[in-house]
Amino acid sequence: MPSVKPRLNPKNRMEEPFDRLLRRFKKECDNAGIVQEVRDRQYHEKPNDTKNQKNQDLKRKKKLDLKRRNNANYRKIR
Repeated sequence: MPSVKPRLNPKNRMEEPFDRLLRRFKKECDNAGIVQEVRDRQYHEKPNDTKNQKNQDLKRKKKLDLKRRNNANYRKIR
């Protein structure tokens, strides 16, 4: 869990407002991937399902790349 301490303003020696502190905390949690990990662990997914999903994503990506490559040369005007 990221720890966030209130920052002091050097000019007037006041601590930063709570909303900024909360915003920094949320950003650090997002960067650490805590929220995403909790969402992923919310339901159990079988290892075979994750592998299958990964393979389907790769297949879809290859298909889209091929389609884009074919359409890139379709109407070139030069």
